[in-house]
Amino acid sequence: MTLRLSSSLDAAALRPAFEARRRLHIPGVLDPVSAGAVAAAMEAFDGWKVSVSAGGELFELPLNGRVAAELGKQSWIDQARVDGADARMQYIFDTRRLDLEPEDAPRDAVSETLAFLNGPAFIGFLRAVTGDDRIDFADAQATRYRPGHVLTAHDDTAPGKNRLYAYVLNLTREWRADWGGVLAFEGENGHVEEGFAPAFNALNLFAVPMRHAVTQVASFAPRDRLSITGWLRSNQPVGPQG
Repeated sequence: MTLRLSSSLDAAALRPAFEARRRLHIPGVLDPVSAGAVAAAMEAFDGWKVSVSAGGELFELPLNGRVAAELGKQSWIDQARVDGADARMQYIFDTRRLDLEPEDAPRDAVSETLAFLNGPAFIGFLRAVTGDDRIDFADAQATRYRPGHVLTAHDDTAPGKNRLYAYVLNLTREWRADWGGVLAFEGENGHVEEGFAPAFNALNLFAVPMRHAVTQVASFAPRDRLSITGWLRSNQPVGPQG
């Protein structure tokens, strides 16, 4: 299908709000039909991989539904734990890496998002909101955070990747902040300066580097946190922070 931005977006009006804090929550970013189609495809998808970098463990395993597809590997997942004493970035979540999918993989609305995110409408909109014409392309992965999943604090700095901005396209239908999964920005003295709870069809956008985390999804959360996330990048070097 053809994915489309919402016709009600006003990049000129959004730009001052982004410039004030170098981050912004943009509701209703896709037209309703597009948002519904991508969300439905994410909910139906059954080819996730669990991605773990936690407690000294580093692995990525295919899943069959919500358990390891390989016999004997479920214990790896069950025993994965974040080391709270380790200040390095750690994470546990499910992933579908859109920019690594083979060309002959089955197509759905999720797989169509990579081309949409790199199309002139989306790139032009983000250039207008940020005032930054260096944005050349977006990478992307679909993510599923189930109860217990988390991404600890980091600032997205990756030398040589030419990252300018990070984005999170939220596609979870109905969410409460007390279920966790909040995109939390760290301010002075370790306090949470601002947090964006998952909200259906909303785009979170922020400059790199900026210290942030995804808080752990609560054990009692009745559904999964679904999003498409990645970075807006330049084809040219962007300096020591990019």
